[in-house]
Amino acid sequence: MKLHAILITRNDDLIIGDWLRRHHGFFDTIAVVDGSDGTYTRTLCADYANVRYDRDPPGPITDQTLRHRGYEMLRDAVTEGDWFFAAHPDEFLIHDPRSLMSITANIVMWLPLHILPHTTEIEAWRVAEGRHPTTLFSHFWWRRGAVPHCEYRMWKLVREPVWDLVSTKPSTSVIPMNYMGEAIPTLVPIYLHYKCYNPCPDLYEADGRLKKSNLNTGMPSAGQGEYFFDDDHPYMEQGVAWNVARFTTPADLVARFGNPPRLVQVGNELTMVNDEGAVVH
Repeated sequence: MKLHAILITRNDDLIIGDWLRRHHGFFDTIAVVDGSDGTYTRTLCADYANVRYDRDPPGPITDQTLRHRGYEMLRDAVTEGDWFFAAHPDEFLIHDPRSLMSITANIVMWLPLHILPHTTEIEAWRVAEGRHPTTLFSHFWWRRGAVPHCEYRMWKLVREPVWDLVSTKPSTSVIPMNYMGEAIPTLVPIYLHYKCYNPCPDLYEADGRLKKSNLNTGMPSAGQGEYFFDDDHPYMEQGVAWNVARFTTPADLVARFGNPPRLVQVGNELTMVNDEGAVVH
């Protein structure tokens, strides 16, 4: 049983080197599907024996067409029972995906903790000239009292995957369409999503529409002229302010959330608990 990653990237020069250094050892093979304008990512990938590199496919660029390209890049290395991880260069794993490969499930959802620049980090960001965002930014945001927002990230090859190669909608599922109905395990490992790792206003739209930045960070362009947040200027979605906390090391997050946390039903509510059964979200 092997673990493969399909890593989708575009112009993530500030962060993809850190991602490869930290994560390449988790995976037997990594397919990097790159839509970058330059050759920086291609050059980085050449340093890793388990990384296979290719460019974006022709035709519509969607979550499905990109993952299909990655899967085809790995097909000769894959056997039934192998696991796949849907990876992004701005998502840094707290839990080790290899520890989940023996569970009795065919998909695993992961919980993102959104990392956003904090106002206390402005000066360090300026001094570093924006380099090394994964060490610069250490505040995560979450929705308290709401059902945890989890994402499909892992799937186990138990049947030939079916991909939607017709739809032109960019944002769809990152796992095969014929795996969407699989039972979801209660274990929910976590990762850090560096949602705005390059907070330069000129990289984002000025008209306030939701759109991915040209660094593919997924940060909503709020038209507010700044991308540093705190309790007085909180990150918001759909008019609701999120909560913020600081961490020092990944071990802090494991101690708080569990190894990994679990989803449990409390009355009519779905919530998340740690190893001691305490609500953590």
